[in-house]
Amino acid sequence: MSLRLLLIVINVIAFAAIAGIIIWRVVSLRRNPEPKKPQNLEPFLNDEEMEGRKLERVLGLALIAVLVMAVSIPLYFLVEPSRESSAQDDFDERAVERGAVLFANDQSPHYDPTRSLLCANCHGVEGEGGSTTFVIRSEDPDCDLTKDITDDTPPECLPSQVTWQAPPLDVALLRYDKAQVRDIITYGRPGTPMPAWGVKSGKGVLNEQGISDLVAYLETLQLTPAEAKKRFSVDTIRDKSAKDVTDARKAVTDAQQAVADAPTAAARATAQKDLDDAQTALQSTITYNEHVQQASDGELVFESQCARCHTKGWSYYDPLNPDAAPAPGPQGGGAYGPNLTDGSEERQFPGQAGPENQYDWVANGKPANESYGVRGISSGRMPHYINILSKDEIEAVVDYERGL
Repeated sequence: MSLRLLLIVINVIAFAAIAGIIIWRVVSLRRNPEPKKPQNLEPFLNDEEMEGRKLERVLGLALIAVLVMAVSIPLYFLVEPSRESSAQDDFDERAVERGAVLFANDQSPHYDPTRSLLCANCHGVEGEGGSTTFVIRSEDPDCDLTKDITDDTPPECLPSQVTWQAPPLDVALLRYDKAQVRDIITYGRPGTPMPAWGVKSGKGVLNEQGISDLVAYLETLQLTPAEAKKRFSVDTIRDKSAKDVTDARKAVTDAQQAVADAPTAAARATAQKDLDDAQTALQSTITYNEHVQQASDGELVFESQCARCHTKGWSYYDPLNPDAAPAPGPQGGGAYGPNLTDGSEERQFPGQAGPENQYDWVANGKPANESYGVRGISSGRMPHYINILSKDEIEAVVDYERGL
């Protein structure tokens, strides 16, 4: 039996005893309605009786009580640290269990249709990242977006549905501290598919405990810094791109074989369409691989880590299928994060110490409302990359940004 269960049993027994005494007293009063003489008017024991065996028994009981207290208090101090630690561990385990339920979707073992928020639908069952559909509005200056959409609405004024890449959460606490993650969950990311989940935002359903439970669960998913640096390294990006070309070539070969083996004209037509799609995908993959192999380390780091905030449309742009969504804006031209082009970084971090100060900003970030660079005030939303990028890669992306 655990200490926690033992304490619960003791408390239940104590409450039952108190309740029994109260009930007995109430029933006794009803049986004996005659009033009794007040006890202060009742004759008490005489000196001989009170100072004899009775007094010795009382003093003996008092001595036993003192001995019990003298032993139990040191024992309490010896046991308390482990009890407190065990209670904290139990609390953390229950928080993780509740967070797992909130995060889950119907592919997860922790899924509960009445409580789960389906975070895994966008971010992956294991928090490895994923995607979701999102509708973006037209930004054509000639369109009047206050008017209802009708059959006469020009095509360039229609909203479009895109596939938005949701970031991996198994590195979220390597890129943000817990307070930042709680704020993101509470207030969401305006202009993105990430909604506000916190009651404090006026839009969500989660109280502080629910948000803390989600963060506790995310902690269990985190990669180590070494694993994260390997996943996001420029060498890994280049190797994956080269492998994608190999896989795309194999897909074309398989599709060509399927055309040759098609038994009927209808099957051949279907196989030919698959072949055409595979050849189109191969060309896009080769084109993107050429870019990846030729790009600088700083440019690759920027595209994989920075562009989704600092380049308009990058979150739903797929270089392997560039026609699937509107083309992204100028690289570093600003979106959720500020515009980094036109020398803005050299003005923000000027002088000989500029690159070093910018490195610190990218590597370590700044808490909300603290200053950085020239008159910069942190919003607390800028991630820090010291745990997922190497020193050389951070220096490379700083150099790249200063040249935008």
